Amino acid sequence: MSGYHYYFISSPLHFLLAVNMAIRHKDVRSIAVISSRIESNAKLLGEVISRDGQVFCDVLTLESGPGRGQGSKARQRKKRMKVLHDYLAKRPAAKIFTGSDRHVEFQYAMHVARRHDPAVEGIYLDDGLHTYLGSRRMHSFQHKYGDALLKKLYYGTWWKNPVILGTSGWISAVYAVFPELVHPVYREMGKTVRPFDSRYFDTPEFEHMSRALAEVTGIDRTTLGEIDFVLLLTHEQHYADTWAHTERMMRMLGARCAPERIAIKAHPRSQLLDELRKRYPRAVHLDNRVGFELLLPFLREDCVFLADISSSLFTVKWLQPTQRAIAIEVPHPTIEHYRGELQSLFRKMGIEQLSYEALESELSDEAPGR
Repeated sequence: MSGYHYYFISSPLHFLLAVNMAIRHKDVRSIAVISSRIESNAKLLGEVISRDGQVFCDVLTLESGPGRGQGSKARQRKKRMKVLHDYLAKRPAAKIFTGSDRHVEFQYAMHVARRHDPAVEGIYLDDGLHTYLGSRRMHSFQHKYGDALLKKLYYGTWWKNPVILGTSGWISAVYAVFPELVHPVYREMGKTVRPFDSRYFDTPEFEHMSRALAEVTGIDRTTLGEIDFVLLLTHEQHYADTWAHTERMMRMLGARCAPERIAIKAHPRSQLLDELRKRYPRAVHLDNRVGFELLLPFLREDCVFLADISSSLFTVKWLQPTQRAIAIEVPHPTIEHYRGELQSLFRKMGIEQLSYEALESELSDEAPGR
């Protein structure tokens, strides 16, 4: 079947996996649809893709300004739908990939594409922890029936409500980093679950995209090669104390090596970027707008990754199985309802889990510096 492959990208992880899939299907013309709600993130993604100029044949950015006044969001949405409608008419889709089938733009694109060709496939790309743990709301009456009815009334009969991401009626197949560990609801709902192939990250095309990212973000490859630790931060709203975790981690790691050998990667939606740079001016601050996994080729094999509930830990273990990835046990009021499932999942993925005390003891037993 002729046609384009469309990739809806709204997060660093979506970008990473879209690059993987587009390289895998390099004989098909691929279009990146940037739908990030954060303008600076969308701009950077577009710049990186354009600088690369190989993996995607075109970039379509769905603008999402703050808007003002009553009905502004509705007007913006209508504008984005018009852009999608016209674009799909000129470049018919064969497959549409997304990391969130809850986004109305994806569902509308599927609706329009299927009117041109009923055989167009909707494919879900792993969105991280939700793919494996599900949602605590997934079994609620309001989520399954109330929200679904309201959205059908608001958007139209083409809206298909997902129980969790990747389960809407538009989706036929699911690609997962760890397909054997996905939530059982995918197979229960008849979705075909397939594995990603990490070999496509070991290609000239991926290396070229990585160089484009380094150039656009101004990252020095020599500096990256000297990093001992990468600290991956969750969004600040998930911490009971905004700074307690970061301060404690930086104090422990700082006792082990020089600050210049510690990299900090903030959450893509973090509002604390300036404060992080002010508090830790000598650390290496990785750009939070694009998946740092694209920088893995520039980091040493003995570099250690530390996080708490970041999905980046399991993408590190997937891409570099021998790389050390450690989940620090941090109190998170918002995730306590699935703490047990999360711990079990990390064990199956080969991710170490340590308390602050255990990590500090381990670091103090090692000789400082490298």
